[in-house]
Amino acid sequence: MALDYATTTLGLDPEEIVVLSDTALQGRNAPSSSDQELFDLATDGEIDRVIVRDASRIAMNMRDLHDRVSRLVESGVAVHVIESGLRIDDLGEESDATVDGRTMLRALDIAADLETTMISKRTKEGIAAAQSEGKHVGRPPFGFDSDGDGNLVPNEDYETALAVIEEVEAGESKRSVAGRAGITRSTVRNIVDRKELYL
Repeated sequence: MALDYATTTLGLDPEEIVVLSDTALQGRNAPSSSDQELFDLATDGEIDRVIVRDASRIAMNMRDLHDRVSRLVESGVAVHVIESGLRIDDLGEESDATVDGRTMLRALDIAADLETTMISKRTKEGIAAAQSEGKHVGRPPFGFDSDGDGNLVPNEDYETALAVIEEVEAGESKRSVAGRAGITRSTVRNIVDRKELYL
């Protein structure tokens, strides 16, 4: 599809087209990745435009899309996302296309901010809903594992936690209890502060 668009819609010579695959999904830090090659070509001024079928071929979310498109455009590379009808050209020379490109980048920035806000909101709502159902959220406390459904299940350290509570309540210092139990003082503090979980 991208090759047809390049040759038919844009009238580019097939001999001058460099084909890279799945740039956003490969290891971006690997020197030999297509992703790294794409941005090296852009930085070196060896390509004029990047053409992808859909945005997922170049980015993993809206923030990523905004940042990567901005990086390409700042290198003088036009970006075409065929299925979205997105086309952002070089912002170097002032023209109607430049204004449209800047407007599109701003729209991508707003969409990225909105996506981040919505993900954060959904995460908080999900945590609140789980907690209201009595489910544990986050890393299980010492002495417990999670059953994967938000329920705490005692593990092999549970008896140690009970002994810690008993010794501290009997007047033993947290330092000595921690030493005997082979855990840190902060873990002892956490166990004692949350003893209702254990008793």
